Amino acid sequence: MPVNLWKSAPFLRLLPPLIAGIILGMYVQPSITMIMTLFVLCGTAVLLPVMLPIVPRFALRSIQGAALLGCTGCLGMGLFYTADIRHTSQWFGHHLKDSSRLAVTLLETPFRRTRSWKAEAEVTAILEKGEVKPASGKILLYFRDTPALRYGDRLMTSAVVQRIRGTGNPGAFDYGKYCSYRNIFHQAFLRSGQWRALPGNEGNLAGRSLIRIRDHCLESLKTFVPQREEYGVAQALLIGYREELDRDIVQAYTNTGVVHIIAISGLHLGLIYITLLQLLQWLPKKRWINICKALLLIGVLWVFSLLTGASASVLRSAVMFTVIATGQLMIDRHSNTWNTLAAAAFLLLCYNPYFLVDVGFQLSFLAVGGILLCYRPLYDLWLIRNKWLDKLWQMVAVSLAAQIFTWPVCLLYFHQFPNLFLLANIIAVPLSTLLLYGAILLVSLAAVPVVNILLGKLLGWGILLMNTLILQIDRIPGAVTDGIQVDLGQTVCLYGVTILLCAWLLMKWKRGCHWALAMSVVFVGLHTLQEVQAMRCRQLIVYNIPGSSAIACISGARSAWWGDSTVRREQYLSARGGALPVSYRREGELICFEGKRLLRLTRGLRGEGPPERLKINYILLSHNSKVDISRLQEFFIYDMLIFDASSTPFQLRKWKNACNKLPLRCFSVPDEGAFVVNL
Repeated sequence: MPVNLWKSAPFLRLLPPLIAGIILGMYVQPSITMIMTLFVLCGTAVLLPVMLPIVPRFALRSIQGAALLGCTGCLGMGLFYTADIRHTSQWFGHHLKDSSRLAVTLLETPFRRTRSWKAEAEVTAILEKGEVKPASGKILLYFRDTPALRYGDRLMTSAVVQRIRGTGNPGAFDYGKYCSYRNIFHQAFLRSGQWRALPGNEGNLAGRSLIRIRDHCLESLKTFVPQREEYGVAQALLIGYREELDRDIVQAYTNTGVVHIIAISGLHLGLIYITLLQLLQWLPKKRWINICKALLLIGVLWVFSLLTGASASVLRSAVMFTVIATGQLMIDRHSNTWNTLAAAAFLLLCYNPYFLVDVGFQLSFLAVGGILLCYRPLYDLWLIRNKWLDKLWQMVAVSLAAQIFTWPVCLLYFHQFPNLFLLANIIAVPLSTLLLYGAILLVSLAAVPVVNILLGKLLGWGILLMNTLILQIDRIPGAVTDGIQVDLGQTVCLYGVTILLCAWLLMKWKRGCHWALAMSVVFVGLHTLQEVQAMRCRQLIVYNIPGSSAIACISGARSAWWGDSTVRREQYLSARGGALPVSYRREGELICFEGKRLLRLTRGLRGEGPPERLKINYILLSHNSKVDISRLQEFFIYDMLIFDASSTPFQLRKWKNACNKLPLRCFSVPDEGAFVVNL
């Protein structure tokens, strides 16, 4: 079976070298000259045997095949190189200065955030000393006031452009890296007077049409499903709009393993495809009608994909169903499902190599692969005669099969496992299916009186029921196991164990069980090494939390914490391990830990310096403290000044300028990330 599958699925053979090439391009970062040289050498090895007689050509077929895989790997490296906009000469980051002004075009209508309005924009030109240079590249814009702008509007900005950086907090999500995978490296915060609208609109007709459809959907749901929690879920369920979702609801869906319901995924596209196929069954089976049917299905799927933001998981489904519809309806040929899945991954990675590091892309393909490989053997374990119990068992088998190859990735990225995912999926999947159909009907019949009100109430009640059930499941003791820490090496071991066990159980490979046990021993060894290193960890951390001040001392599993009342400790430190006894003096806020002394100043220094200056390793200036930096040496002998994120940008610039003039060593947490000292 594996041999036949390998021969009948050519894209399954080409996908691994393409992924390997992208990974090499990501971490090794070879030059374009090296990539082209390798491609020419491999291409020559592919073409040269064609010119030889048949006997030596047959003898060299293995080398020819390996060279073809090498060409595919070089293609992956080349795709990743060209996908990085920093390798283009017109990228505005190469020419950016503090005095530069940017001409930008909005790629979306600004949407509301907590304290601002956010929009993604494309830089079209950079202005410096009256000279206009064509430029390219994306930038994130944050407007302080409500902007009367829409997709495609042109702006001129004069605000200082900043690099996007992560917080640097240990174990925190790296937002800077996340944006870099979308080719966005800069952001600008615009106050009134720092931007002005330019005449004209650069938005294309397709983009404006999609935005009008999306706005119609959002307005219809908001009008007829007035409760905030309900219409927030309805918007996420229908078009993936998550800006108005309640945080507690999102966390509950995450903890119970059904977050895919409110994050547009392949499930939604599959439901739409099957529904349309059923609705069009009455049409006669003629070739030209089948072609029209296929074009209609493909058109609806891609419009929906673009409408929901074209996430990696949605695009995977769109490509797969496009291939299936083309094969079944246009050329009357059923394709190999594994080859279709591999072709979808291959084409998407050629379109955007950064999809490889997208969590949605990984989970989507792993879940479908698990279903294709394991669903039928799982389902055949229990043959049920009752129709409805059989349907229930099908759902259980699908959920288990989807989880088989996704759970290691979930542990790696989310550090938790939803123990009650089966119960939650059995309830949420069929209910969300009905709600999705209801939302589509409501949006389609929004102009019909009485009907729209009735549909809105039914949809609201259905969402309320689903939210209530999910919240109740989340409150069950032991619903989720969190705080799980695995690194990339341990994740690879977990996948090795999973694959080897599947080979043992599904293919009856007896050695698979032995190798799985060996891989488990390797995993335990790596995990033990990680625990030992964690127990030896001694860290002093000043966290990067916008508008707040927070300090932690960590010694193995124990920790001590000092932070503003607006900051929740559990978001940054584990509650396990107990409190760490640390010398702390409230007057002056002096922290002594592992031979290091940190003094936190929130107010100015009074009087004259003492006869004997106090020795301090680090002085932390916080909450815009009125400290004259030039006088600190009268009071203290210190190594470094630290500025935390509780102070304003103006005060930070003032302190940094003072340090540059004296000169003094300083560290700005908002600019450079969390301050971490390993002791």
